[in-house]
Amino acid sequence: MHKERGVIRLVKWWLGLSDGWRLLLGALGTAVPFYFAAYLSFSVATAAQLGQPLSLVVHAVGFIVLLTFVVGIQRYLAHAYDQMTDAEQARMAVRLHAYAHLDRLVVRDVQRITASPATSQHFAERFVSSRGALQELVEAAYNAFEAAYGTSAKTEERIDFEVTFMTRSYEDGHITIPACANRDGRAPRSMVLRQQQHDIYENTVTAAVYREPRPAIHIVEDTASPPGQYQEVYPGQTKRIRSSIVYPVLSGMNELLGTLVVHCDRTGFFKNADEKYWTDLLEIFAKRLALVKLKLDKLVALSAPVTVSRPPLPF
Repeated sequence: MHKERGVIRLVKWWLGLSDGWRLLLGALGTAVPFYFAAYLSFSVATAAQLGQPLSLVVHAVGFIVLLTFVVGIQRYLAHAYDQMTDAEQARMAVRLHAYAHLDRLVVRDVQRITASPATSQHFAERFVSSRGALQELVEAAYNAFEAAYGTSAKTEERIDFEVTFMTRSYEDGHITIPACANRDGRAPRSMVLRQQQHDIYENTVTAAVYREPRPAIHIVEDTASPPGQYQEVYPGQTKRIRSSIVYPVLSGMNELLGTLVVHCDRTGFFKNADEKYWTDLLEIFAKRLALVKLKLDKLVALSAPVTVSRPPLPF
């Protein structure tokens, strides 16, 4: 990993040079082998005249080693540059998918508002907020990840994701998962267990975020290492969840409203070195989740009818 980062830093250093310096260094890299080729040609002629075949072999081996080294370095750097470019393109694709899916949600909301006359029964859901709005945002986040990283035709190369929104329940005050999305379209297994154990998530990373004086992003590169760092909710959970990121969803006053959690089945997919990138990406969804959650909080807090009756507790 350190070697990979060193190569990436070298490539970034190279790209950061001015065009003049890059042309100069590139010309030197090409000129050195040509110089030794000319020197070898001269040495061959000299060795042939003096009858020194050993000298000829030494110069030939030296030239071959030098040329192999120079060409190898060039191709290695080119490969590293291609990998870095592919990674940047994948990241750009995720951002584009994110905004595309969120735009579809806006269009869907417009269709709901104009589909039929508003009634008091459905007013809150259409014009204020609902648990379904949380679900749609989580699905949009999941679809963005899947479209960019989870579409390989080979099963062993495909990355499977699960996206959840975790927050405190209006009913019992313990952490719950009101919205989730994954390839199978099933609710997390832990939610089944929560029916009997309401505090099942009290040792999770999300619970730790709730206890922090200043909620921050948590990136778990490997849920199995070091042992005990990632607390399993049920036995064998880390066999399915190999890498994870937990992002705080904050209000305008920096109050914690919940967490946006993204799991995947590939160790090291989420890296601490990429924290800035993941922050920029997940904040796109976190701001919208915060808006929906705050609206739900206001609806639940209504103690008396205002324009419409307060809806039942969403979760």
